[in-house]
Amino acid sequence: METLRQRLVLHPHPGSFTAEGDSARWSNKDLDPVAQEDKKWEWYHVGGFWVAEGFNVAQLETPSSAVALGLNPGLAMVACFIGNLLVTIPCCSSAYIGSKFGLNFPVVSRASFGMRGAYIAMVIRGVVCVIWMGVQSSVGGNAVRCMIQAIWPSFKHWHVDSLPASAAISAPDLLSFSIFWILQFPFLWLSVNTLRWMFMVKVIVMPFFGVALFTWALTAANGWGPLFSIPNDVSHTGWNVAYVFCSTITAAISSNATFAINMGDITRYAHDRHRSWQMQLALPVVMTLTELLGTVMAASAQVVYGQVLWNPLSVILLWTNRPAQFFAGLLFCFANIMTNVAGNSVPFANDLMGIFPRYINIRRGQIICAILGFAICPWLIQAKAQRFLGFLNGYTVFLGPLIGLLVSDYWLVRRGKGFDIRSLYRPGNSLYWYTAGFNPRAIVAMLVGIVPLVPGLAHSINPLLKVSRAAQAYYTMSWLDGLVVTLVTYYLLYLIFPWKVDPNDVLDGEDDVEAVVDETVVENEGEKTKHG
Repeated sequence: METLRQRLVLHPHPGSFTAEGDSARWSNKDLDPVAQEDKKWEWYHVGGFWVAEGFNVAQLETPSSAVALGLNPGLAMVACFIGNLLVTIPCCSSAYIGSKFGLNFPVVSRASFGMRGAYIAMVIRGVVCVIWMGVQSSVGGNAVRCMIQAIWPSFKHWHVDSLPASAAISAPDLLSFSIFWILQFPFLWLSVNTLRWMFMVKVIVMPFFGVALFTWALTAANGWGPLFSIPNDVSHTGWNVAYVFCSTITAAISSNATFAINMGDITRYAHDRHRSWQMQLALPVVMTLTELLGTVMAASAQVVYGQVLWNPLSVILLWTNRPAQFFAGLLFCFANIMTNVAGNSVPFANDLMGIFPRYINIRRGQIICAILGFAICPWLIQAKAQRFLGFLNGYTVFLGPLIGLLVSDYWLVRRGKGFDIRSLYRPGNSLYWYTAGFNPRAIVAMLVGIVPLVPGLAHSINPLLKVSRAAQAYYTMSWLDGLVVTLVTYYLLYLIFPWKVDPNDVLDGEDDVEAVVDETVVENEGEKTKHG
């Protein structure tokens, strides 16, 4: 009788890197390079990804922090556009590398960190994915509440006192969260290739929905509203306009910082590697338009309801048109499901798969992510842990240096020549084993990029901490500072302590690579064979 452990083991298939004995602990079918026939994302799927991904509640709320600090909404939009432009550059890099080699982030990071050191990179990205999975599910639960309340208005008062105050959530909100979590679960079973069709549905529907919301906002407020006419007033912050402007740039980057790393996990399935990275140029346009919509809705709420409401779901709950309220909640629910799957569950699954390839594939990793996203009780994070949310918003302290190192490794150190694909899956004396599986230069470069930003991060989490004004100012552009410092440091360490980077066997982006060099494949019961 098979034990549970034996049942959980993922068995290798012919031609897989898991068929090479000890390297079975370094790969599985989903971790192998994507074969050319499995690359089904066309350029319009990749471009549509950004149209679909950009429309979510969190993105609509991005300019809110800037306006709350006293920045004029128009100037806040300029800052958001600059931030979106900056994050587009590394997104193009990640998309290019993923589409050219068919590799995901965990495998690519082995080239720079070392095969064991790559676990550091996977943990950095994986932890935040679980937390945001839960938080975004909580936001999706609010959309479900809009739908239920539109059908049964009394739901607003349904068992509101059933749970104690310590629960930090009401019964209606808990039920709405649970329903969203259940609705989201089946989408985790879809393959990444299948997901492209779901994104195309979102691409077709959500722009019309956005135009409808924009039209309602302008019509209800009889114009732009007074919000856009307010002057800059940042005197209460103790800083000048330039400081708040830079903070807004970082806030805009924070909304998409993970995609600067994640895009390779999507574009590895892209059929046309050239257009797939070029489609990243849609990011600044789509994201800025979404942020503009959020600002216009907040401005209209100021006129119609007498208060600035940055959360569009809060605005929708105040609508008296119940059918409109229901369909708006439905579309936001669908939008958040797609955002959560692509932005959180798929990246986490790749990271967990990179750490435990013998037992975890994409599907299992996504299911684990969803379970953990529920288990962390995200409503407690939102209700009681404002400092922890400050940490999440400041997580670019780690993501900036991480993407900076990856960009430096491929474009400066390796000069875009590529990787030795087979060595990325072979331990021991491989090209990417370095020192006991770690590249100490990568670790040093990451520390150099992260450490100077830690005081500013600590102060953003707890403003009572005494931190120098210089440290706070440096933290203002945390993502960009960490990226540039790590990028330069890693390259300088290569020049001072060089290592071998020339690949012996490169996948050129058009051909497939197999792990077993002497494998023979028989086709159609004939004599035709091919050798790896």
